[in-house]
Amino acid sequence: MPAPYSLDLRKRVLKDRDNGMSSQDVAKKYSVARATVDAWRQQQRQTGTIAPKKHRGGPKIKLAPYEKEVRQLVADHPDATLEELHAQLPNKDEVTVVTLHNFLKRLKITWKKRLSMLPNSIEKMLPKSERNGKSYKKSSTSKDSFSSTKHGRKRT
Repeated sequence: MPAPYSLDLRKRVLKDRDNGMSSQDVAKKYSVARATVDAWRQQQRQTGTIAPKKHRGGPKIKLAPYEKEVRQLVADHPDATLEELHAQLPNKDEVTVVTLHNFLKRLKITWKKRLSMLPNSIEKMLPKSERNGKSYKKSSTSKDSFSSTKHGRKRT
């Protein structure tokens, strides 16, 4: 979240507005939105102050009370997908898979799931040609050809 506008800027904007400039002209002069100028005027009328309001926080994190359980679940099932982890959550009806993903990201728990990688990550990844169970097939183009997409011998 960006920092609030300074109190000095707010005072200058409202001073010009009170001296007869239109909200749109003041907004252009100080590079703020016209709605911002109007909001500051309204805040001044209602509260008597133009100081920035305190940040009220953000939405409550639904999985925060379950942090210990989620960490244990990931430790017990390191190869599980997000959908599988979500199915085992104690409050799975209250949260979505996306909520679980964002919570794991907040906890800095990340892992890659690739079909071509063994679960324990000891083995090398398979080449693209073998990932879907297909065997590698060499191109029928000769190395001596001059195809624009294949490497060949250089022209002399």
